[in-house]
Amino acid sequence: MPLNPDSNFETIDVRTDGAIGRITLNRPERRNALSPRMAEELTTALRRFEQDPAIRVLTLRGAGGHFCSGGDLAPSPSDASSAPDAPRPHVIDLMNRVYGGLIRTLHGFSRPVLALVEGVAAGAGANLAFACDLVYAQEDARFSEIFVKRGIGLDCGGSWLLPRLIGLQRAKQLAYFGDWLDAASAQAIGLVTEVHPTSTFESVTTERASTLAERPPIALGQIKQSLHRSLELGLAESLEIEAVTQAACSGTEDASEGFRAFLEKRPPRFQGR
Repeated sequence: MPLNPDSNFETIDVRTDGAIGRITLNRPERRNALSPRMAEELTTALRRFEQDPAIRVLTLRGAGGHFCSGGDLAPSPSDASSAPDAPRPHVIDLMNRVYGGLIRTLHGFSRPVLALVEGVAAGAGANLAFACDLVYAQEDARFSEIFVKRGIGLDCGGSWLLPRLIGLQRAKQLAYFGDWLDAASAQAIGLVTEVHPTSTFESVTTERASTLAERPPIALGQIKQSLHRSLELGLAESLEIEAVTQAACSGTEDASEGFRAFLEKRPPRFQGR
């Protein structure tokens, strides 16, 4: 069912499937190229899902057999500020406010976000996937930090994400050459969580999302936040955060349910309280 009948999204499809929110980039004629309008609609959808406590996990994918071919190099008239010859102040505002706002919102989303990647994920599209918590790829998926081949710098968080995911030298290798990586190679260096054949991709990713939707959402949110913050903190600060989050989680009904289920040798039924 639609998230909101009044959403009026033009470039994305947004639906709910029980406790799973599903966002699909829906410009298949452009291989789901990321336009300013799409970035703004994605940000809006993420914020609406953030406000819905019934949603425990999100999936993000592309329509038509491709994830996202990168930033739209042929924007519509309403997106003219994204054109290569746009005045520099407009480009700065566009990149920081619109695209940067999307990546900040996605990275800060309080529940797990799964990127489901088929076909091409290039440039901004690749970094959109890497900004998610987990990346599941079909065996035919291909990734590229293609910016250098277009004469432009990294965007959509690539300069921050890549060194943290795969280390500085590998990040430079990808960014300097802009070569394509197949799904298996991307998994081997840590950019992709799992790779699956087309025949099982839907069933496996549905199972992964469903499993996360059954996990305790308060604990998952605390785990995600503490892992993200650890990137900027030392060990001592991370231990302090762990102590605080454990105390917060231990007072929830979910924690009591987890212990009861363990003692009673049954699956837990977490309610998010």
